[in-house]
Amino acid sequence: MLAPRSITVFKGISRLAYSTLRISRLQAWALVALLTAFAAVGDLVSGKDIWFGPVYLFVLCVATWLLGWAVGHGVGIFCMILTFIINGASLYPYATSAFSLDLVMRFVAMSIILSAIAAVRGAYMREWWLARIDSMTGALNRQAFFEFGELMCDAGSWRVMLFADLDGFKAINDGEGHAVGDQCLKDFARSIRASIRKADIFARMGGDEFVIFMSVKGKATGPAVAERLHRVMNSVPSPAQRDLRSSVGALIIPPGRASLDDLVRQADDLMYSAKAIGAGLRIGDAHTTASTTSKARARAAPRPTILFDAPTPSFTYERRASPLP
Repeated sequence: MLAPRSITVFKGISRLAYSTLRISRLQAWALVALLTAFAAVGDLVSGKDIWFGPVYLFVLCVATWLLGWAVGHGVGIFCMILTFIINGASLYPYATSAFSLDLVMRFVAMSIILSAIAAVRGAYMREWWLARIDSMTGALNRQAFFEFGELMCDAGSWRVMLFADLDGFKAINDGEGHAVGDQCLKDFARSIRASIRKADIFARMGGDEFVIFMSVKGKATGPAVAERLHRVMNSVPSPAQRDLRSSVGALIIPPGRASLDDLVRQADDLMYSAKAIGAGLRIGDAHTTASTTSKARARAAPRPTILFDAPTPSFTYERRASPLP
């Protein structure tokens, strides 16, 4: 078992690695260019008596981690040319007899190190995504929803959050077996992914509950999107003997900062109102002022049985799912 200090260090390294991968590609190129310039200036100022190889290697490792194996090697070749221009042949003591072989061996050593960095980066990204993807449906899991959802809470555009619950799922699981129930979840998730954009957030919150968080063009677009997705959710072909329907709460969110916990709570409340009318759709305007009583409720799993008092949405719209043909 790891000691508490080791766990703290590991978590710190993990957070640092995650933060570096969140920067844009343009920012990554700017950082690599800045570090390369710093290394070149230091190499030039220090003269030929100080070897700047480790500094250049650090730059190459950063480039490989942020931009990939190919870019890392390209920057490496550029830095080798740069050091030769700055220092001449003084860095290659066997310039008269084995210059080419010495140069090749340095490149091979560099390539081995950068390949190891790229392999670690690939493994880290695979594990990072596996920890945030629901293995059954391919949707984001609860943890990933709250990570990515926070990025949309400062958006300067209108947004809509749909909280969906699959009515009758427990009966299918109990009556026809978990294999049929699992297939229902997979088919549902596949239909939703085909109906939204890649940039939209689609997550399984647990059991038979799903959330979609997406930006829309304006306030009037939100209800139309909610109605369309509600129809999609209630027209998914079911492998079960009984129909699988969806109750949906849709929250229309204005531009500006909002509390993600509070938005989830409000959408959840709307979904329960829709469930009361049977596979319905309930749309409401969001109250973007965070409620202190709702903290931790939205992120908890499973949902607590305690119900908090919440203001009724200022606008509501109800729609009952039409029967399947």
